[in-house]
Order: sequence, then C-alpha cells, then structure tokens
Amino acid sequence: MKFFAFMKKDFLITISYRFAIFLRFGGMFVSLLMLYYIGKTFSGNISPYLSRYGGNYFPYVLVGMSVSSFVTVGLGALAREVRSAQVEGTLEALLSTPTSIYTILIGNSLWTFIMALIHTLFFLVLGVLFLKLTIMPAQAMFGFLILILTFAAFLSIGMLSAAFIMIFKQGNPIQFIFGTSSYFLGGVLFPVEILPGPFQFIAAFLPISHAVKAIRELLLARVEIYEIFPLIFKLVIFIVIVTPVSIMFFQYAVKRAKRDGSLVQY
Repeated sequence: MKFFAFMKKDFLITISYRFAIFLRFGGMFVSLLMLYYIGKTFSGNISPYLSRYGGNYFPYVLVGMSVSSFVTVGLGALAREVRSAQVEGTLEALLSTPTSIYTILIGNSLWTFIMALIHTLFFLVLGVLFLKLTIMPAQAMFGFLILILTFAAFLSIGMLSAAFIMIFKQGNPIQFIFGTSSYFLGGVLFPVEILPGPFQFIAAFLPISHAVKAIRELLLARVEIYEIFPLIFKLVIFIVIVTPVSIMFFQYAVKRAKRDGSLVQY
C-alpha cells in the first residue's frame, strides 16, 4: 500500500509537467534517428560482429538503448533520493519515521522504474513498426524477466551509490564505475568483442553486458530460450552476491551518519 502511494505521488507529479514528457520522448526519438542514419552510413560494409544479429546496426543499437535505460534508473534513483533528502534537510526526519528507509527509497524509485519500462517499450514498438521486429509471447516474457533482473542488479549497485552519497555527500565513483563505463564496456553501442582483452575481462563482470547480450540473442539472433539461460544465471549470481554487500554498506552508512550527526549536512 505504501509503495502504491509513492507511485501515485510520482505519477501525479509527472503528468503535471506534460511538456517535459513531450521533450523527453522527443529527445529519445531524435537520438534514435541519429543512430539510424549512422547505421545507414555504414550499411554497405557489414561488420562481422553484427552478422549474427542480421548485419544491421540500428536494430543492434536499438536493443542496447532499450536495456540501458534500466542502468540509469537502478543506479541513480536511490542516490538521487538520498541526495535530495540531504539538500532539502528531510533525511533525518525520514530516518526517524516508522517507515523503513528501504521502503522510502525503493518506493520513490518505483515510478522511475515504470518510466524506464515505458522507454523500453517505446524503443521496441519502434522496432516492431519500422524494422518489422517480431516478438513472440515467450520472448516477451523472458525479455521482461531479463529487464527485471537488470533493474534488480543495478538497484543493488545503486544502494552502494546511495551509501557513498550519505557519507561523502558529493563525488560518486560508483556512478562512474558502473554507470558511465557500462555504456563503454557493456556492449550498448558497439560489440564488446572489439575491445582489447583487459576491457573484455572487465565487461564480463558488468551486469549490463549479460543483459544486453541476452536481449539481443533473444530478439535478433532468434536463439532458443534455453540458450540464454547462462546469461540469466550470471545476472542472478550478480544479484545474490552484490545485494547483501550493498545492504551491509548502506546500513553502515546510516549508522555512521547518525553517529557523526551529518544527516542534516549537505
């Protein structure tokens, strides 16, 4: 019930700024249009790295962009809520309420997750309409599962990010390591295979790499569903390992902030 209240609040705020919604989707469309013509520019020279996915760059990058929206949400939502509460001076009040801090942070992130899902559907609808992309019900179901796992993986990293912000206020290396680098190392815009060996090794530990590859294999390479199970398994393993560590560090950050009396500092 509390989660529903958070979502209702954020929904009402969102629809009150209709022009901002228009600009958001307009910006997404312009970005995709730019990537489409980049793909057209190099369409005569098919890369061997893209041949598995039909040899066309635009569907390849369309899938990457659709998954990457969950990186931004899961990684930045919790830290943004903590930072906002610090600046507004409400963090101490939030921590003193009977509602769990996790309920508050995750509840405030749910609408952002829904918006990321809408962005993903927007990308995929464009693929269906203009690229004749066919999505079967089983593919849609497993694709949604992969997106949920991607969000969960980056939410666990986001808790680390929130813990860092709670202690140090500004300057967040977690955002850079798992956020910015994910676009470079995660195969969102170009294949991981073209990177030097050390970068490929690092990419193997990023959840975005497995998520993007799983969706591409599912929708573009048309593999059997059981063939992407190893990629799904890697996402699950990442969540199982990182989530308890993130919770532990976040609890430490809360205790330290209370001990130092820095909850009202920003």
